[in-house]
Amino acid sequence: MQSSNFDKQTNKQTNKQTNKRKSNIELLRIISMLMIVFHHFGVHGGFEWKASNITIQYLWYNLIVIGGKIGVDIFVLISGYFLITSQGKIFNLKKILKLWGQIIFYSLGIVVIFVLIGNHNYNVKILIKSVFPIIFSSWWFASAYFVLYIIHPFLNIFLNMLSKKNYQTFLMLLIIMWSVIPTITTSKFQSNSLGWFLTLYAIAGYARLYGFNKIYTTKKYFILCLIFFTLTYSSSVMFVVLGARWSVFFNHATYFYGMEKLPILLISLTLFMGFVTLKIDYHKWINTLASATFGVYLIHDNNIVRPFLWIDVFQNFKYQNSLFLIPYSILVVIFVYMICTFIDLIRQRILEKPFMFIVNKYADNIVKPFVKMCNILKKIMFG
Repeated sequence: MQSSNFDKQTNKQTNKQTNKRKSNIELLRIISMLMIVFHHFGVHGGFEWKASNITIQYLWYNLIVIGGKIGVDIFVLISGYFLITSQGKIFNLKKILKLWGQIIFYSLGIVVIFVLIGNHNYNVKILIKSVFPIIFSSWWFASAYFVLYIIHPFLNIFLNMLSKKNYQTFLMLLIIMWSVIPTITTSKFQSNSLGWFLTLYAIAGYARLYGFNKIYTTKKYFILCLIFFTLTYSSSVMFVVLGARWSVFFNHATYFYGMEKLPILLISLTLFMGFVTLKIDYHKWINTLASATFGVYLIHDNNIVRPFLWIDVFQNFKYQNSLFLIPYSILVVIFVYMICTFIDLIRQRILEKPFMFIVNKYADNIVKPFVKMCNILKKIMFG
């Protein structure tokens, strides 16, 4: 398929050398992960808010937790934008093993460290789950994303075969079923995390192949993002105020913050497109930091690390009634992000390079038995 005019105008985000990828979207990765860490500071911080007590601290809490699902949506949009044009083998074993290696390293490594220091009890069930973190959804996002990554070549075949008009109709159906309906009815309507990821992938794929209305410039995208963000946060504040009188409103103060909700989709998409159209050349330091974003997620939101980090170490809940909560949350989030980034960059240099050297050398031999097994099963099933 020939490149669209939109794709040419935005100066293709990647070339043959991945490490020379332009830094506009890589900067967005960093910003998105920061929003996710802020979100986790809030939702896992042990806070107990009361409807009758409207405070600056609670309004700040509502502000920082909005970014979590925006960050998730953006990460999937970024993947769809880059992967939609990927060509080659149906299964790129080397890239799959690279992703799998990072996930299982943190799954096993964190368990081993916490058992050794005596902060976690060891049993067979925990060991099995740590060895198979994707199957047992040790990280819900990692599991859903891993499946998406495996099946994306088939999605590409389907999406690239659609005409522009049919692609638009397909997107409208997905958005209505899995964003509009859940927003106005509270029902997911036969969707789940993977189904929503497929929707985001398709949206980003269209952005890459055809682009949206050309009247939207970088500035307009950012203005629209700010408007959608302000309206969404204002709705939460309004619910909080009404909740002081009617608790039902307080209980749904963050209703529109769900990753599939239409307001979050609009914020995520306009922010994403703002960065897609933003002209930033390659900056090594941005791309290097961005390469560790998935590692930041795997470290700080591990099931074992999560309570240890937010409850035991930083004790977020102790600042619930203090104005120091605002600067404290900023300092803690930046600190956690920097430490996790440093850890993952060390992992990349010390462990990932030799691991990928082995994978690159022996991947074909590793996959041969599985290919033979699949061929036998295909013959038995399909003749």
